[in-house]
Amino acid sequence: MSRRVSWRQRLRVAIDASGRKHSAIAADAGITPVTLSRILNAVDVNPSFETVVRIAHAVDENVGWLIEEPGFALSGDQLKKLVATLDFLETTLLKASMPRPPAAAAAPNATVDKESDIPRREQVRGARLVYRALDASMSDAGIAEGDVVFVKPTSDLRAADGLVIVCRLGGAELLKQLELGAGRIRLLSRNRRYTPIDVTRKDELELIGIVVGRSGPPAI
Repeated sequence: MSRRVSWRQRLRVAIDASGRKHSAIAADAGITPVTLSRILNAVDVNPSFETVVRIAHAVDENVGWLIEEPGFALSGDQLKKLVATLDFLETTLLKASMPRPPAAAAAPNATVDKESDIPRREQVRGARLVYRALDASMSDAGIAEGDVVFVKPTSDLRAADGLVIVCRLGGAELLKQLELGAGRIRLLSRNRRYTPIDVTRKDELELIGIVVGRSGPPAI
């Protein structure tokens, strides 16, 4: 069975925790240092409730906690720490629950080509779609502006990792290289003049397919 802690012991703990000198506490409470010492150490001294309240206020403590009033199970210092913890958790949970911003709008650099036929070789590789490159962002991958690319349809991101793909992001159709990392999706250009695109939400990205061939002037 735990020993009951008296209000005097609680008051001594509160005074020690405050770090203030007894003379300063006594002055704020409107009593002498001698009176404060007697209250803390002489069990036969019973100060008035008003005096206890003034001492509690001088050390920024809850009177209810000192006298074990129901509903005051925590000291003032414990309450401050609890409030700080709750504020931190509320802020953290609020940030976690906020929707992540959509990916920045990207300029489309691919468009459907309805005029070009799919060569037999690319058909064998699974190509069913034809797109045309609208810029030079994939030039280092051998795809120049104006080139036609043949696309094998798939929605499997893992199967497309590291490959040149055609996808749709924010309504824009893109010809990029897919890079998957730990919780990260990036669309890379193969031209240093073009910056990567970070996909902030997986559900924003629609994989159209993997590029399995191209048609155009010979790559330089």
